[in-house]
Amino acid sequence: MDYEQLAEEFISRMVQMQFSDLNRSINEAMRGEHFILAYVYHNDSALPGELAQAMQTSTAYVAKMLRGLEEKDLIRRTLDINDRRRTLVTLTEKGKEQAKKDAAYVKDGVKWMLSILDDEDAVALVRILHKLSEKTANIHLS
Repeated sequence: MDYEQLAEEFISRMVQMQFSDLNRSINEAMRGEHFILAYVYHNDSALPGELAQAMQTSTAYVAKMLRGLEEKDLIRRTLDINDRRRTLVTLTEKGKEQAKKDAAYVKDGVKWMLSILDDEDAVALVRILHKLSEKTANIHLS
């Protein structure tokens, strides 16, 4: 198998997809403030440091985003009753609604993309992505 040529083709197709309007808007809905809303929604609460680690960014950047989300009344920061040194991030009702809306938007976009494929290819794509994500989760190229 010519992995060199396959890699070039793969990269070319990924670049093409990267610049599609649908893919760009799905990516945007899975980053930044939207990521924080989704993460907190699925975990009920989060610590700012935990968010920074999950996003692979600085705590200063997360603090800036949390301020913006708080100003929009999407999150609330409170002291942890079990450890008053820790600040917990939780969603307001407005934040929960936004998180649900973001998740539905992403899911609808992915469903549309999968519907372009025939059933067998759609199932195979998800299976392959699952396998790749499991095998590459902790690998960093230097």
